[in-house]
Amino acid sequence: MSDRLPQPAVRDGFLDCLKGFAILTVVAGHTFQGATPDFDDYWPFKFIYAFHMPMFMFVSGMTAAFFFKRQVLERHVTAQIDVSVFGLDLWKKAQRLLIPFFTWAVVSYALNPSGDFVSYMVKVIQYPDNGLWFLPVLFECSIGLTAAGLLVVAFRRLGPENWFISWDDRRTQALAFIVATVLVNYASRCLPSGLGLYLARLHFPYVAAGLVYQIGLSRGLPAILRPLPYVIFLALVPFWHRTDVSSLVAYFPPSWGHPRSINGIYLMIVAMAGTLAFVDVAGIIYPRLPAFLERLLVFLGQRSLDIYAIHFHFLGTWPPIIAPTLYSLAVSTVLRLNSWTAWIFFGQRQSLLSQGSRLADHAPVAVDARPIGRAAP
Repeated sequence: MSDRLPQPAVRDGFLDCLKGFAILTVVAGHTFQGATPDFDDYWPFKFIYAFHMPMFMFVSGMTAAFFFKRQVLERHVTAQIDVSVFGLDLWKKAQRLLIPFFTWAVVSYALNPSGDFVSYMVKVIQYPDNGLWFLPVLFECSIGLTAAGLLVVAFRRLGPENWFISWDDRRTQALAFIVATVLVNYASRCLPSGLGLYLARLHFPYVAAGLVYQIGLSRGLPAILRPLPYVIFLALVPFWHRTDVSSLVAYFPPSWGHPRSINGIYLMIVAMAGTLAFVDVAGIIYPRLPAFLERLLVFLGQRSLDIYAIHFHFLGTWPPIIAPTLYSLAVSTVLRLNSWTAWIFFGQRQSLLSQGSRLADHAPVAVDARPIGRAAP
């Protein structure tokens, strides 16, 4: 079908575009949250909030799949695994995610000081949902994915020499990661819940699902299953509530479990259905986008961390959604002009000026400047 997701060759562009769509839903969700005092009953808020952060975790898992496919699945079983590669990957993610988390916590305190600074920072570290919680939680989920990847390596090496399954089969690869991530998730329950681990446990299934989806279903869901996420999400989201147990839970018999437990499963089903539907919609739109809109969405996707960190400070500006996004990009651009501020605020050493000079150094030779008589490259 022509509406399937793009082929892997253009996957990087699609994922950046998908992140661009996703960050706009985050800004929209927070905008709707401030639109009315009873926002929990406001249907645009319910519609977006039911899935937008799980969807961002899912997309992060899709992005991580490329690293794990290269380092775990595409290597021969007898090939030497350099564990330091996994450590280096986590180190880069720590800089990319944790440094901005602490920096923007300091900025938030400076803009709105409340109580003792040290107590405030301790509170943010212990309970990251008082700050940009997505960043440390995604890092903890990345640690979980690394543990799962090393488990898959162990599966391949310690299993019988003559497996009855082929490791070249993407379904086998996806199944191996499903088993490994489930084991990691259960093992994490032995750890204390501080430092945001309670949030990581909640969101790790979405990151793992994104990775498995990218490995096993790189072209999207089979045609017969594609309508299912839409039907499930649209049928269940009207009963979704951010803090209260859904009214649907009352219809389940008490023998099925505690209402909160049933509600947790319900919330996960709604979030996963909304995520799969959103990814499918993006896959339908992406090939049909005009070039300028594609470049814009890719740019938003590449700056998604920046927008996520900054847009809170511009919510309420007009026009809604558009203005907070544009102001965030403006502040982001200023902060990225210097390599130190780019590193402190966004976890990236390279400034826009250094990127520009690097591109200039590698710019193609102009036609008029080519020596006469030489073939054009």
